[in-house]
Amino acid sequence: AGLLADTGVDGLEINLFASPKEPRMNAALIENEQVDLITDLKKTVSIPISVKLSSFYTNVLNLICRMDYAGSDAFVLFNKLFEPDIDLAKGELVSPFTFSSETDSRLPLHYATLLEGAVKADICCSTGIMDGEQAVKMILAGATTVQVVSALYRHGVSHIHAILEDIKKWMDTNGHADLACFRGKLSKRHV
Repeated sequence: AGLLADTGVDGLEINLFASPKEPRMNAALIENEQVDLITDLKKTVSIPISVKLSSFYTNVLNLICRMDYAGSDAFVLFNKLFEPDIDLAKGELVSPFTFSSETDSRLPLHYATLLEGAVKADICCSTGIMDGEQAVKMILAGATTVQVVSALYRHGVSHIHAILEDIKKWMDTNGHADLACFRGKLSKRHV
């Protein structure tokens, strides 16, 4: 992290997940190790640290609050993990690259509504965001930003322009001058 920070980058995104292979391993040990990592990173670098998490924690809200207290500057909800499959023709275990679908966006939307105002860190929604309409929904839920990946693989980088145009059109139609005017408007705190 220190070497990366020395290159002049504006921030770091760290992807945290655990894939335990030992059934007796206590979940609290894994989570404590990850919270300690955030604490150590904040002592090492002065640039912002974003933590990308999977949703596979016993209580992801509690973990995020603990990581927020440890100094994380942002959270990315959620990491789409490679899921194994079996190729019957080859008789082997494979990890195919699968794109997100629009329905995958519901989980980060749900957690953004719960986290808005509950943590100091920024919230970035990821997974299943395909167009400007879904980006607007995430911001209404409380997201500071969104990440778009599968849509760019499908439609190319120029798709970002279409997403931005959709957002602008929605804002104009609804009388919003900027994102702050409606960010978190439909979060748990405001509904």
